[in-house]
Amino acid sequence: MERAICQYALDRVMLYLRNYGVAPSPQVCRRALALIDECLAEVMTGQGGSVPRPCQSDTPFPGGVLALVFDRLPGYFDLPELYVPLQRPPIQRGSIGYGPTL
Repeated sequence: MERAICQYALDRVMLYLRNYGVAPSPQVCRRALALIDECLAEVMTGQGGSVPRPCQSDTPFPGGVLALVFDRLPGYFDLPELYVPLQRPPIQRGSIGYGPTL
């Protein structure tokens, strides 16, 4: 059975939020559904409503729905700031013995 783009988008949003540490709750799910519904409606009106199966993944705009959802996601949820560790040790000046010893 083929998955609908709205179901796929909800799975992606919930996984994204869970990775940010947002606990899945009914309120979070309802907010995610509202976000997806708004984005899907906007993409549908942009297409003129001419798409016969708007939620199916074989339609021409599933990537557009996902891109719109993830662009608007920070406006719907208070996401914590990500901590990215340093990728290198701090730079310290030192000598490796090429000059005269002082």
